[in-house]
Amino acid sequence: MLELIGAGFVLVIALILIGLAWAALSAVFWVVLLPFKLLGLVFRGLAALFALPFLLVFGLAGALLFGAGALIFLLPLLPFVLVVLGAALLVRRNRGTRTTPATP
Repeated sequence: MLELIGAGFVLVIALILIGLAWAALSAVFWVVLLPFKLLGLVFRGLAALFALPFLLVFGLAGALLFGAGALIFLLPLLPFVLVVLGAALLVRRNRGTRTTPATP
């Protein structure tokens, strides 16, 4: 029984030492590889900057091309729009006949 406790203790200490070595190695590699990661970030940003005009042109063309086809889905709203426009026209027509009280 005492041997199992001792083996478990040795295993835990070994895992702690392996974890510490892994953390130290990771920190060293992080410091060594950081300039390359930053350089990759700069190149990715430049690529995005160069691609931005193409994205804008193709996005606008897609919006015009597919937006015209999407107008067919607004057709069921046409009766409601006509009712609202008719009500607005009636309200505007009756607004001028109203008498306003004289202000002192």
